Amino acid sequence: MAKRERFITPVTCPECALNGSATWKERENLETTIEDVSDGFRIGPDGEMYCTKCGVKAVMGKTLSRSELK
Repeated sequence: MAKRERFITPVTCPECALNGSATWKERENLETTIEDVSDGFRIGPDGEMYCTKCGVKAVMGKTLSRSELK
């Protein structure tokens, strides 16, 4: 069995600027799935990440500060 990769991606709520991370796991068919998210985020039934406080879909790959929201 070949070794599968794991990836960590920064995630941010575009509404409240909560920053965290998501851990992705490569499956045997080389597709990736979200394995875990930081506190304050959840994985929805659609496989997307959401802020638990705001309910807004998280943005991946860039962290934001509150000053960048305006």
